[in-house]
Amino acid sequence: MAKIPPRSSAKKPSGRRRITAALVFLIGLIALVGWWRWPADFSNDPRVVEIHQLQEATRQQFAASGGPGNMAEAREYVASVNQIRQQVEQLPPQVQRAASSGSQNFFFASMRQRIDDYYQSPPAQRQKLLDQHIKQSDLMQKAFEEARAAREAAAGAAGQQGGNADSGRSRWASRSQDERNEWFKNRILDRTSPEQRARYVEYRRAASERREQLGLPDGWP
Repeated sequence: MAKIPPRSSAKKPSGRRRITAALVFLIGLIALVGWWRWPADFSNDPRVVEIHQLQEATRQQFAASGGPGNMAEAREYVASVNQIRQQVEQLPPQVQRAASSGSQNFFFASMRQRIDDYYQSPPAQRQKLLDQHIKQSDLMQKAFEEARAAREAAAGAAGQQGGNADSGRSRWASRSQDERNEWFKNRILDRTSPEQRARYVEYRRAASERREQLGLPDGWP
C-alpha cells in the first residue's frame, strides 16, 4: 500500500507563495510611503533653473549699481522681484517648493554682499557706506509697500483676496522686531559659520546705531 505524504508537505509551496506575496506588498508599500514623504527633486527642472537664473541676474544687476539710488530704481527692482514671484506662483505646488528654495539664497547673497562691502571699506568710510545702505533699505521698503498696496487695491476691486505673497508680507509687517530677528536667526544665521554670524551682528549693531543717530526708526530690513 502506497504511503500518503503528510499534509504539511503539500501546503508548503502555497505558504511560500503567500510569504513572497506579502513581502512584495510590504516592499511596495514602503516604496509608496517613501515616495509620498520624500517628493521628487525638481531642482533641475528647466522652469526652476530659469527662475533661479532670473533671481541671480536680478541680484547681480542690483549689486552692480550698488543698490537703488532713488525711488524709480527701487520700483524697477521690486517689479523684477514681483515678476519672478508671479512665475513661481504659476508652477505646480511641488515645483514651487524647489523654485522658492532659491529665494533664501538670493536674499542671503545680497545681504552677504552688503556686509562684505562694509568690512572691505576703510574704517573712515564705513559710516558713509552705512548711510547709503540705510537709504537703500528705506527706498526698498517703501517700494515693496507701494507694490503690495497696489496688489491689494487691484484684488479688492476684483472682489478677491490678495495672493500668498501679500498675506505673507502683511504677516511680516505685523511682527515685532524681536519676532523678525528670531525668524532671521532661524532661517539664516543658524545656517552660517560663527565668523559670518559675528560679522552680521556687528554690522547690524552699527546700522541700528547709525539709524538712531539719524533719527530714523529701527527697521529690518
